[in-house]
Amino acid sequence: MFKIYWTSADNQACAQDEALLTRALDIVRQQREAGHRFVTMVAEDPQHVGKPGVDAVVDGKTPDGQDYDWSKTGRAGKPRRNDKLVLSKDR
Repeated sequence: MFKIYWTSADNQACAQDEALLTRALDIVRQQREAGHRFVTMVAEDPQHVGKPGVDAVVDGKTPDGQDYDWSKTGRAGKPRRNDKLVLSKDR
């Protein structure tokens, strides 16, 4: 079971229950697109960790087939080939 919370335009706290993850994620998207604030979702599953909708990287691909090459190794070191650099004068 998932519960979606948001604050309406007139500052009313709102909530909706949903059993299916995909439907719950759709509701979150719809509420954000409608301009509601503080849109969030929670689940009762105590084993749930990580970002909703992403559960594994297999052979360098996310479940939806996107390439995933992020690695914690060397993140504090030199930039990688595809990293975007922001120079202080550009900020």
